[in-house]
Amino acid sequence: MARPLRIDYPGAWHHVTCRGNEKKKIFSDDHDRIRFLEILAKSVELYEIEVHAYVLMNNHFHLLLTTPQANLRSLMQRFNTAYTVYYNRRHRRVGHLYQGRYKAILVDTDPYLLELSRYLHLNPVRIPKYSQLDVEEKREIIRRYCWSSYPGYVRMKHRQSFVNYEKILEMVGKGDDRKGRKRYEQFVIGGILKDMNITFWQEVKGQAILGSDEFVDRIYERFLSKRKVDERELPGLKELKTGPETMEEIAQQVALEFGVPAGDLYRKRAACRVARSIFMELCRVYLIRKMSHVQIGLKLGGVSVAALTQNIKRLSSRLEDDSDLRRRFHKLVAVWG
Repeated sequence: MARPLRIDYPGAWHHVTCRGNEKKKIFSDDHDRIRFLEILAKSVELYEIEVHAYVLMNNHFHLLLTTPQANLRSLMQRFNTAYTVYYNRRHRRVGHLYQGRYKAILVDTDPYLLELSRYLHLNPVRIPKYSQLDVEEKREIIRRYCWSSYPGYVRMKHRQSFVNYEKILEMVGKGDDRKGRKRYEQFVIGGILKDMNITFWQEVKGQAILGSDEFVDRIYERFLSKRKVDERELPGLKELKTGPETMEEIAQQVALEFGVPAGDLYRKRAACRVARSIFMELCRVYLIRKMSHVQIGLKLGGVSVAALTQNIKRLSSRLEDDSDLRRRFHKLVAVWG
């Protein structure tokens, strides 16, 4: 199983999520939720980690954290194990509670943190059964939803000692006072008015970093450029490696290898389907440090993110069955080392 790319350093911000195994519930009732938060509070105190936002859903949870001691892995190992042991003992079950390893995305502070906190706090009204409710109805649901940090952001009486509210509130311009809490509430409700169309996840680079190109470059050069690992186990690192600078550079090499016009590679219904498939995948792998999947798809003739994902699957199958195509693909990869 491929291991997720892990990046941590003192003061790093992380969005962490875990989902139930086979999409099953990880909370059976409020007693489980209370115990979950108790274990979380003890764990973050032990590892001196700051929780800035959280939300508990039926089959998953989200956390927005900072790691002053660069010890996210230690926290999650202790925390997930403790809750799994509790849950299995209480409900007389065995086996894994979560679906694989936890997912952690390193987050650039500007402009993503504020949007990310809103995304977490709107999760309770993003489920299908609430899709037809109006803004005021959704507003009341998230205000009353007690399994998230949002109530503490807008009402002092709901504050929890293990949550740091100040840093997010400072980002709305007023700080942790009555005006600041009101402005944050307006900001979150504004997400409902925007129809909660979340797009920033499509900007995640290397399956592990959400931030500007400059932020991604700094992280790569500081933590990953000299990292000696098996890239088959860390596909995220492969997406961040250095390589061609432009789409045109990739097109020239693919066109030369397959004997097709470079311009045809950009067209959806081009005759050179195999060459275009390889071109799409090389663009996705090498340009993700510079462009989001959405931007790459637009330059490829209006290809959706879903289509890029489907292309990976189809191409992988072709490469397994066709040794000559596999040789040509690796020849192209070797051009950039």
